[in-house]
Amino acid sequence: MDIAGKPALVVGGNGGLGRRLVERLAEAGADVAVGWSVGEDRATDACEAIEKRGGRAVAVRLDLRDPTSVEAGVAMAAETLGGLAILMNAAGAAGGPPAGDLAGYDPETWDRISDINFRGPFLASRAAAPHLRAARGAIVNFGSTIGHGTWGADRAFQPTKAAVSGLTRFLAASLAPDVRVNCVAPGLMENTVMSSGAPESFVSTWREAAKLKKTTSIDDVAEQALTFCRAETVTGQTLVIDGGLTFK
Repeated sequence: MDIAGKPALVVGGNGGLGRRLVERLAEAGADVAVGWSVGEDRATDACEAIEKRGGRAVAVRLDLRDPTSVEAGVAMAAETLGGLAILMNAAGAAGGPPAGDLAGYDPETWDRISDINFRGPFLASRAAAPHLRAARGAIVNFGSTIGHGTWGADRAFQPTKAAVSGLTRFLAASLAPDVRVNCVAPGLMENTVMSSGAPESFVSTWREAAKLKKTTSIDDVAEQALTFCRAETVTGQTLVIDGGLTFK
């Protein structure tokens, strides 16, 4: 699929990874809706930057914890851009109590993280499905290398991101043959929810554990996301990009 001229929605498009996805889609010629839940100023800034370079962008609010808000946000994006051919589910949430404190995970904290990381992509995909079917488009979800190993397995981020790979296969089966659905599972990237507030010792340990002795390039992740959009015969797949941290 040629991305140029296609309408795209990036959920979490005002975050670190989301912002890079928005930029790369715009550079490829897509019209972009920047989905946001908090941080309207960052979403507006992303749109203005694209428009200054001659692109087309609109900010739309989607509260991933509210199905009605998700449906309204997707509808607004589709109405403004004239449909949807690409959906990228790039929002993410982390947090929770210290390692080993299972009792400290109150249901509200667990639900917040799960709603954003796992349930949210389902809601957005369900709402966008009619538009994506009509366009024979693509969905790209974002998991995490943490979902494929033991790093960070003591946090709710791990199981909720691991579940995204299963969701990807479910959506790929449900929406075939009209819509392709794939997942990118990045390692530690700078300026993202996964690395936010992480001590340098953690980053250094991660880097040393990776076979390539590097943290994950956010540009590599964004480029793979666009490759999934372009690829006409790839669906139901998860690609881990983590510098060789988890391969055996």
